Amino acid sequence: MSLSRNGSKFSRHDRITNSQIIDQRKSSKLYSSSSKNSDQQGGFFLSLANMKAPDYGQGQLLNNDALKNKIKEKRNQKQMDNDSMLNKLVTRVENKMIQSPLRKKVIAIDTKIEVPTYMKPYSLTPQSRLQSFRISSPSSKPRSQSQNKRNEIYYLSKLQRAFDTNGSDCFSRLYREHFHQTYQGLNCKFFPQNNNDYNRSHKIPKKNQRQITLFFDLDETLVHCNETPSLPCDVLLEINVSKHQTVKAGINVRPYAKEMLKNLSNYFEIIIFTASHSCYAEKVCNYLDPDQTIVSHRLFRDSCTQTNASLYTKDLRIFCDSTNRQLSQVALIDNASYSYAWQIDNGIPIIPFYDNKDDRELIELEKYLKNMIGVSDIREYNRNNLKLHLFVDQRGPYKVLENLFGKPQQLL
Repeated sequence: MSLSRNGSKFSRHDRITNSQIIDQRKSSKLYSSSSKNSDQQGGFFLSLANMKAPDYGQGQLLNNDALKNKIKEKRNQKQMDNDSMLNKLVTRVENKMIQSPLRKKVIAIDTKIEVPTYMKPYSLTPQSRLQSFRISSPSSKPRSQSQNKRNEIYYLSKLQRAFDTNGSDCFSRLYREHFHQTYQGLNCKFFPQNNNDYNRSHKIPKKNQRQITLFFDLDETLVHCNETPSLPCDVLLEINVSKHQTVKAGINVRPYAKEMLKNLSNYFEIIIFTASHSCYAEKVCNYLDPDQTIVSHRLFRDSCTQTNASLYTKDLRIFCDSTNRQLSQVALIDNASYSYAWQIDNGIPIIPFYDNKDDRELIELEKYLKNMIGVSDIREYNRNNLKLHLFVDQRGPYKVLENLFGKPQQLL
């Protein structure tokens, strides 16, 4: 028997080149800017039919290799003179920059800019010597941490990065896989297996005066159950399946799970709602909340709504009414999207957890949940931030990504 639900992202213009400052080839009246014509026999002079030939022997000059070599040497010497002149000019400018108040202004703009206190020897090209003085434009300046926090959206930001970068790390793969699972779960057409579930009601009293109620899934959201005791786990629990049968289950607790539940209990009513068997889920809840001061209620498989596809879904309407809890003030955090398919805007997705101790999703989830304190309607808050309603699109997941991020994304 399976215990758990699943079975176990103003630059300065470059210095102009030497040829742009002084181009001796263009100012020459005897030789073309194209070396191709000047090296060919009779190339440039013969093409000027209207020019009067010099008195000295034209053919002799054209066939004189010594003259050609001398001309090339003069060109090379002029090029070297130009480079030397440009080098001196760059050195003079850099020295003035170091000795002038501009250096202080550069440091004031960005302290990370390294302004040298001595001149480096000439290397490669004069342009390369100015790399340390280049200042980024305001549009490309790195954003502050406060700005990044304001633009960071829970779940969607990481989902976009996973598709934009096509990362091969485990979290990028998890986000891409979870997107496809979320799309399938929200576009699945199902209905209750038992028609009486349409009118079912399960009113549970509120044990505190917290305005908002958070329903937390258990497996793959807060913990992961490993029914093979030989594999590493955080805690090994004995589960009494029946009067005559006891099994051992290894439990991996998601990082920051206990701390998050304790912190959120100061602001919200916390309810564990799982599709697992009660004999197993009770043991796990006792481990997470041994004093039973954090979690107000525990709901198990018998409180779920089973569909025609044998899926155990969680209809929050059953636990809400106008006098006790209202749908505008409840949320369900679950890694399986079909669990909250009855009330999409009440659902909050999270990627599944198995055993990765580098997982930090609950830290970011806690920030997202605390930001909803005082919100009049949680459904509107989730709709504006998570946009799960855009996942319901029969045209395909690629259209969902395009609607979410405003540009086509590559599906993998």
